[in-house]
Amino acid sequence: MKLRDEFLRELQAIVGQTNRRVTVADGPRILRCEVDQGTALAAAVYEFILESKELAQVDTAILQQSSQSLCNRVNYLLEPISPIETDIDGCVVQMRSNPPQQNESGKYYYELFLRRGGSIALYRYEKQPGAIRSRVPVTLTHEVLGRLCEDFNATIEEILAS
Repeated sequence: MKLRDEFLRELQAIVGQTNRRVTVADGPRILRCEVDQGTALAAAVYEFILESKELAQVDTAILQQSSQSLCNRVNYLLEPISPIETDIDGCVVQMRSNPPQQNESGKYYYELFLRRGGSIALYRYEKQPGAIRSRVPVTLTHEVLGRLCEDFNATIEEILAS
């Protein structure tokens, strides 16, 4: 897959660097990743987003169906992911870790969005008791980031085939 391979090459190019944005494109699909820190094996990322104008006319029902399929595909993160909310007016499906990771310092969870506009996005959050949630970097191996790219791309293909 061209997009995944190009993305992984770009990750290797920023090994040892901090606060970098990696952007690669393949036709109408653009992959953006905000990297806090990169190593030879992994990257700490704040966001991982695959954008595509191909999703501009998709209806909410198809997004809901595809969100469940995406959750089934992405079964290799720290917590399982489940759809939790659909914004029919905004045509967005929100998915989240179910259950979140919890320890004495608070909760940690993934949040994914599937938007008609069109994008699929992954973020990681921390919620400490008595504080508002904050986005935190999640360290993922290059292999996992490559799989995310493939799974997000496969979800777009599935939507387009609907």
